[in-house]
Amino acid sequence: MAEARIVRRGEGEDYGVGPFRFKQGSLTGGRFDFLVGEVPYLIGPPLHVHRDQDDTFLVLEGVLTVQVGEEIIELHPGDFATVPPGVPHTFDNIRKDQPPVKVVNLMVPGGLDAMFRDPAAMPAMRDPSKSDELWDRHGVRVVGPPLKQKLGLA
Repeated sequence: MAEARIVRRGEGEDYGVGPFRFKQGSLTGGRFDFLVGEVPYLIGPPLHVHRDQDDTFLVLEGVLTVQVGEEIIELHPGDFATVPPGVPHTFDNIRKDQPPVKVVNLMVPGGLDAMFRDPAAMPAMRDPSKSDELWDRHGVRVVGPPLKQKLGLA
């Protein structure tokens, strides 16, 4: 029988990669990943696709810039975006004058947290020649640069 899970503010799995803390993930059944994070200036991931997961964002504070396909969209507090499997997307905080953007991220089905628990994750995230293999093993394929490069901010 499934059990309820209560995760207090500041709690959850933090794998030391990226700005998100997993409140729910494969360690707790894997039906979905529920993440809460603060996205600092220019740390977003490269343009990528998920093989199996819908990737959904709800902005709580600040302005999050999201790229879906070739379209670049600004999400403000209360704005919601969902990207189905196979659709290229990325996100970032491209406003130098704002604090980290507070975001809720829901991924269905769950399991992406396994990528961040992978012992190879930290070295691979720092070495692009190794990161493609890591991402692919976890159902993610990089298909373009991060927004900071696309927009000439880096």
